[in-house]
Amino acid sequence: MAKNLLSISDLSKQDMLDLIEFSNNFIDDQGNFRKEDLFPDKIVANVFCEPSTRTKSSFAIAASNLGCSVIDFDINTSSIQKGESIYETVDALNLMGVDLCVLRHPESVIRELAESLPKMSFVNAGEGSISHPTQALLDMKTIIDHKNSLDNLNIVIIGDLDHSRVTSSFVEGIANFDIGSLTLCGHPEMCTNYQNPKTGNYESDMNKALQDADVVMTLRIQHERFENELNLDLETYKSSYQLSSEKLESAKGDVIVMHPGPVNYIEITEAVYDSENSVIRQQIANGVAVRMAVLSRFLGS
Repeated sequence: MAKNLLSISDLSKQDMLDLIEFSNNFIDDQGNFRKEDLFPDKIVANVFCEPSTRTKSSFAIAASNLGCSVIDFDINTSSIQKGESIYETVDALNLMGVDLCVLRHPESVIRELAESLPKMSFVNAGEGSISHPTQALLDMKTIIDHKNSLDNLNIVIIGDLDHSRVTSSFVEGIANFDIGSLTLCGHPEMCTNYQNPKTGNYESDMNKALQDADVVMTLRIQHERFENELNLDLETYKSSYQLSSEKLESAKGDVIVMHPGPVNYIEITEAVYDSENSVIRQQIANGVAVRMAVLSRFLGS
């Protein structure tokens, strides 16, 4: 395995399954995370150039659970505010002895950084609307935890697909498995890049999309896009595309409902979030275990 995780396409099907299996070692029988002092001499820098709660916190917790020193890089008080480029910033951390950089950035910069700074390892924590490999891994783990496998499942993804790095990485990852079907669903104005997808099928009618679904992944809708870009009425949108208990009845009885967070109850109702079908809170916990596995692999390589 390479020393960087820049994209889900860097991993083979077996790499993905191995990382998911490995992540199970970091959760004990009570569901608590194991703290193992595996890398007391390693320094991990969390460099987030966009807001994040779940991803940033779970990487920090994962690194400290492994015994690493963690630098929580705050963009608002950094020299980036004075005009320093991301390359200069990360190179400075490299020169100070940081072993691994966890990077979130609104642009595609991580591959170039990894090539120009070969001594440092890099893990992509979200790149524009393109890529979010550890989210794809934790989503796959959550599905496997409940369904034992990804094979033969009918998977539905609903929401603002055009602006979702979660979708692009997840679709790339599950393309390696023999799933039953993949249905991509959402308002046509939010799914312009997915009308004729390479993998799966697009369906604008949510009730049709949910038919016999085993897994439903809902995606965050950004309030600000409704106000600024989309000529859509929020209540009309919700009547067609909000996942409610009533709409969920089209899916299988043991369907699982997922969401990468943060949930703002445009995409799903509170009743669905709180239902027995919802595994959204488990996804958050799985993020720590998966990121412990990823950090272990790439710090140890």
